[in-house]
Amino acid sequence: MHEPQTMMVQSEYQDVVQTLQALTAQHERTYRLKVGELILDRFFAGDPGRFGSRDRTKDQKFADFLATHAAEVAALDLSEHTLRRCVRVKICYDSLPAGLRDQLAWSATLAISAIPEVNLRARIATAAVAEQWPLGKVRDVVAQALDNRVWDADPSTPGLQLPEPKPEPPLQPGRLVTRTEKWVEEIRAWHQEFAQVDAAKLSQPQVARMRAAVVAVRAELQRLEKALE
Repeated sequence: MHEPQTMMVQSEYQDVVQTLQALTAQHERTYRLKVGELILDRFFAGDPGRFGSRDRTKDQKFADFLATHAAEVAALDLSEHTLRRCVRVKICYDSLPAGLRDQLAWSATLAISAIPEVNLRARIATAAVAEQWPLGKVRDVVAQALDNRVWDADPSTPGLQLPEPKPEPPLQPGRLVTRTEKWVEEIRAWHQEFAQVDAAKLSQPQVARMRAAVVAVRAELQRLEKALE
């Protein structure tokens, strides 16, 4: 009798959860971008090149800040690693087209920030949004791009040309024979293990499953034996 009301409450709860998720994503990104902007401006003169430089002398002011205020930074649930990630995403975010960057999740933007080329970074972001890539695919494509295995045939389209999956190597007859011999050894070991089990303790369903497996193995072996004739 109360089912419609229960369904309404559950729907309302789900709406609250989805709203919380959206608010968290929105404000978390805003917060982290502001953190990245602050660190970049205060310690690297707002220069992405200086932040990405391997010259540690350009990093000294930031290192001194972390050393002298480690406790205060830690109390904010921040670390050097987190702060540097915020800067990386801020730099990447600013390099992306305005209508695109807000459609990317923080984690996707972080992954794409590893791409040094601005144009390729934008192309990957465009394809990720247009084709609604999950985070796993974004990371895979970024890894391929860093390995110089991503290219564009038609930059006017959102899609990227990704490398074809590598074909499976052909089976080697000698290896197949060796695997078969090892498999026989495994079967022999299974038999020895079974001899150590008190078969009387097996339930009828377990006996039936074991028997079915043995019958299936015997049938496959007979087919293999016939193929060798």
